[in-house]
Amino acid sequence: MAGRKRQALVAIMRVASVGLALGVVGSVQARTPAGFDITNVVDRVGGETYQLLVSRPTAPPPPAGYPAIYLLDGNATAPLARQWLADHGLAGRVLVVGIGYPDTDNFNIPRRFVDLTPVSGAEHAGSGRADAFLDFVARQVRRRIAERFALDEARQALYGHSLGGLTVLAQLVRDPTAFSAYFAASPSLWWGEGAFKPRLAAFAAGGCGEAAQSQQVTLTVGRNEQPVDRDVRARLGKARVERLATRRMVDNTRWAARELRRCGGLDVAQRVLAQAGHRDALRAGLFAALDRWLGDAPRGTNGN
Repeated sequence: MAGRKRQALVAIMRVASVGLALGVVGSVQARTPAGFDITNVVDRVGGETYQLLVSRPTAPPPPAGYPAIYLLDGNATAPLARQWLADHGLAGRVLVVGIGYPDTDNFNIPRRFVDLTPVSGAEHAGSGRADAFLDFVARQVRRRIAERFALDEARQALYGHSLGGLTVLAQLVRDPTAFSAYFAASPSLWWGEGAFKPRLAAFAAGGCGEAAQSQQVTLTVGRNEQPVDRDVRARLGKARVERLATRRMVDNTRWAARELRRCGGLDVAQRVLAQAGHRDALRAGLFAALDRWLGDAPRGTNGN
């Protein structure tokens, strides 16, 4: 009996550890990052509950209002953005809005396969609902933020990584004027056997709609997401190297940049991040995009 109890306890601990690694354990109270107001918001149309992580600016709004960056997978990405801003003396002057999920420390894997996929994937039932998610962001999240803060409408950015990066491109294609800057880190253009790529190509071939307003588009990808270095390939192992080869992350990101450069009104930059794998490219891609976006912003001191 004692042996069976021990085995059951070990099994429970293993399940809990996997859930914590994925950030999806509903019964675990997620940590509250410093410097944020955290609110749960129910989508009035779909009924799903989201968590908003909104930073607290410490300086009065500039004459034009606060620049703001909206981050998908916000439980993981919003604290990183705020830390970069603090390190560069900008945390008090730039608003950070993370769009995440309740009871989640980092990533809610099941829900991101629904919310952050603009086309369905055969292996994930219910996927392909990025348009509904982006409607929620426009209809409730952005209106809520605009009611609370004075915003610089000319400096509103959207960031996402992996499937989030794909969703950033989906927002660009469906309404390029919604944001003034788009940051797609390691966009998963392989998703759904590449079914989104024709949509992006058609958008570019058509002149990118109303995009001719100098929207800034920053695409980043890690060099080791499609590794060529022999030592890196050996370290990753044959199976992972073959999977990465089919996803063609570097090639696809370069392709997307070439397509979007066909639009004269877009300010497109593309960067391959040396020595970065997929996980590293989240942080490195975010920081590269923030640096490009805010490179001319005046700095404060002590994180202000």
